[in-house]
Amino acid sequence: MAHQWTENDEALVKQNYLGGISAVETAAMLGTTGPSVRGRIAKFRRDGELPATPKGQHWMKPAPSTDKGSSNPQQNFAGPPVSMEQEVDKMESAVLRRQLEEANRKLNEAADAEIEHLESKSLSPTRITIGEDPKAGKVSVESQWKDDYDPVKAWESAEKRGKKAIRKAINNGVFDVNFEKGPIAISVISDQHIAPGSTCDFERLREDAELIRDTPGFYAVFGGDGVDNHIKHRSALIHAQSSPDQQWKLFDHYLQLFGDKILTIISGNHDAWTAQIGGVDFLGEIAKQNKICYAPAEARLNISVAGQEYKMMVRHQSGRFNSSLNQTHAVKRHYEYGTDLFDIGVICHHHEAACEAFIRHGLKRYAARPGSYQILSPYAHQYGYSRAIPTCPTFILFPEERRMIGFDDVKDAVWAWGNLEL
Repeated sequence: MAHQWTENDEALVKQNYLGGISAVETAAMLGTTGPSVRGRIAKFRRDGELPATPKGQHWMKPAPSTDKGSSNPQQNFAGPPVSMEQEVDKMESAVLRRQLEEANRKLNEAADAEIEHLESKSLSPTRITIGEDPKAGKVSVESQWKDDYDPVKAWESAEKRGKKAIRKAINNGVFDVNFEKGPIAISVISDQHIAPGSTCDFERLREDAELIRDTPGFYAVFGGDGVDNHIKHRSALIHAQSSPDQQWKLFDHYLQLFGDKILTIISGNHDAWTAQIGGVDFLGEIAKQNKICYAPAEARLNISVAGQEYKMMVRHQSGRFNSSLNQTHAVKRHYEYGTDLFDIGVICHHHEAACEAFIRHGLKRYAARPGSYQILSPYAHQYGYSRAIPTCPTFILFPEERRMIGFDDVKDAVWAWGNLEL
């Protein structure tokens, strides 16, 4: 289908052309093709809305002229080039602006449709008689609008929307994961808190990612808080050594280190601040771009290993049952009081590593909490928390029989995997 050009689209094409951004990059922002954008640029050149580019040169934004009478847009092709980082920032800003414009457009269309519907259904004006006055006679106030609110239709609409919302609430975050053969291993990786200039252990992040990527049969589930993203706390944002934008870019690169070994990603409280404050689920967008399954806050995995079924629950945090003396207490209470049973339960967020086998209903199960790659933070230091250990609880799942082996960390699991000939 041909791209439907809007004034905003055309303005972006002109801005990017004058800013030295290629037609291919502009096409990616607009969701169209490079030839379509180049055709638009050619039209603007013919119409005199854009200057022609000299052969063999890229258009560079003109430098300020000291001659107030000169307005030649081709006066400077030798100015300093725009840095790649600036171009990337422009692209991301343009994409975000376009998403917001599209959302506003849809909201405006819905509002216009509602107004049109109401106006089409409006009945005769309402007249209210106030009384009589010796001087003015009968006094009345007449409204040119009559509310046609229909409670029956409104209730029917509310029922439909409610059913849809309930289905989404129940099924969102439930994933069916199928492995044709086994055994396989799943590591839960959480609380990376990627932030250049902080105490984040970037070396260990890379080592664990490469270890999972390069070990056949090993896979990862992300448990949230991949970046610091202190947009909610102004003081922390001011004193940070990196911006949320830089952190998200590095997180996107970090995902690439795993290859195709990430099964699902959930959000943590730090990730969710962007959605809560700005209305944009940035982590969800990154997961979508990388073709990774995503859910906010919690994932429930129905895992099949050559037909053998396992259930795994991964949450970022719990608002109840937490204990400073027993980290796995909250996980086991979620098993007992939660909606669904599980074989492996993992709750993140506390930065305190723990992994424990426990017996319920005659079967062995696991409760675990990952450590954190953020070794220490000003918050943890101020309130007396210990230094974190970057551990990723890992579970080997076998085919043909219900058999699980849990490890505190992925490195221990890989060692056992190689030495026990699993």
